[in-house]
Amino acid sequence: MEVPGFSATSPALLVLQHIGRKGTTTIKELEQVLGVSTTAVREHVSHLQSQGLVAASMVRYGPGRPRHVYTLTEKAQRLFPKKYDRLIHLLLQEISAEEGPEKVDYLMQRVSTRLACEYATRICSDDIQMRLKELRTMLEDQGVPSEVPPSGSDLSIFSCPYLDIAQEHAEVCAMERQMFEQVLGKKLTQKHSIREGHFHCCFTID
Repeated sequence: MEVPGFSATSPALLVLQHIGRKGTTTIKELEQVLGVSTTAVREHVSHLQSQGLVAASMVRYGPGRPRHVYTLTEKAQRLFPKKYDRLIHLLLQEISAEEGPEKVDYLMQRVSTRLACEYATRICSDDIQMRLKELRTMLEDQGVPSEVPPSGSDLSIFSCPYLDIAQEHAEVCAMERQMFEQVLGKKLTQKHSIREGHFHCCFTID
């Protein structure tokens, strides 16, 4: 997955990707990810902090001393590929103002169906676990980091491709869930949402 401003093999990109997938991380974890010394890891993290891409906080685990954990900032989240522009946001605002929120809901349902049709052409398996994995592969191909656990019952998405629009229009989140449901042929419950402050969106099969 490419991120503007970072080469595909740069340690900084590996750090951002790791935090994006895990939500939080520690220096010790990053040592294992990068395979370098503590000092080298701290240099990479410090540089990302100076760019406003990584934030640190103190967390206490048990009776021992608290330790630093690192998370992505909103600025870092926006580095990951997005599939929208300001025009879409303005269009939704105008439609809602002129024809009411029900019209926006209707249009989002139509969009979810259209997207589902496009995705469905690349879904080959009848097995739900395989369908989830195929869907995850398609999302990754589009630059959206995703994950399906070995159990194959959840789909986690670590970067919202519609972040700015979803902040103002919750209908976009419903559209994405409905699209996934149509692709998978199963009802989904959304357990976590980036829009609501979580580090990922998580959908689970009902």
